[in-house]
Amino acid sequence: MPLTRIKLSGITDDSITSIKIEDGTIVSADISDNVVLPGTDAITVPKGTTAQRGTGVSGKLRFNTSNSQFEGYNGSAWAAVGGGATGGGSDEVFFENEQTVTSDYTITTNKNAVSAGDITINSGVTVTVPTGSRWVVV
Repeated sequence: MPLTRIKLSGITDDSITSIKIEDGTIVSADISDNVVLPGTDAITVPKGTTAQRGTGVSGKLRFNTSNSQFEGYNGSAWAAVGGGATGGGSDEVFFENEQTVTSDYTITTNKNAVSAGDITINSGVTVTVPTGSRWVVV
């Protein structure tokens, strides 16, 4: 039977050195310190569509299934994490961008941005280009 809630109190640092927990038994956790995951395999991060994004909090990380990319919340907006050019096979030739700006965005001060093709900025949406930054649409 899966555990639905367990509260551990009074456990000192390094007092638990090994424990086996069956897959699927922990459905939620709130860890207030740095988490270290040893090993060489991988972790699975939360995933969902753009519409399923949670409340934006600096440092959040997830996989967006709407646009097939990892994203993180940078304090003011969700942004792509990692990645780069893609292409057929090992070709890294193409950078793709959306054609419509649907939420407010501020280019990072002293950074530049580039978009390709016709770009539509939805009504009520603002793109801010700070002094020292440039947004080039080609």
